[in-house]
Amino acid sequence: MGLQNTPLQRGEYDTSSDNTRWGGRVFYFDDVALTGAFNATAAKRSEHIVECCLVKNDSGAALLPKRLVVWKTSGSKTLVDGYSATTACQVAGVVDEHLPAAGVPNGSWFWMVRKGPALATTDLAGGANNVIALNAYLVALTAATSGATTAGRVNTQSLAGATAVLGDQVQNAFGQALSAMTTGQTNADVLVYMDCRF
Repeated sequence: MGLQNTPLQRGEYDTSSDNTRWGGRVFYFDDVALTGAFNATAAKRSEHIVECCLVKNDSGAALLPKRLVVWKTSGSKTLVDGYSATTACQVAGVVDEHLPAAGVPNGSWFWMVRKGPALATTDLAGGANNVIALNAYLVALTAATSGATTAGRVNTQSLAGATAVLGDQVQNAFGQALSAMTTGQTNADVLVYMDCRF
């Protein structure tokens, strides 16, 4: 599919209100390796297509690439309200990995990956949360707040526990690991096949 006639290309964000009419729309892009600019000559990472949704950062702070985000409770499905911070909460998607390291400023429109291959970020601490087997189902990791440095990170699905926790673990799995990680690979990129349902 390559480059399309879209309001933004991957790796871009826009503070203009002109994108309001595009908010919540889905576009499809080639799966391009994170080795430079997203352009027509960039090397493909796979033959998969990446489904991206144009959303607005309404969290009050910049959102960094490769971090999981959640919807604003207004239910509009156009505004994201910060990083995931509760174990196995509903994940809206992951912030576009092609964005600059400083992320997307508050109030700006950007691409959020909903389906297909994408990079996500592992736990800051070494331990069981950082052991991710190939093809493992993934859920959001807990954090103190949605703006914490520990927020917006991946955890493996655990089917042990009370019924309420088990329900969240099952229905809010957002993807499957396409690469494996170990306890020492903290704050690192894990390749995920995203499959956000809502």
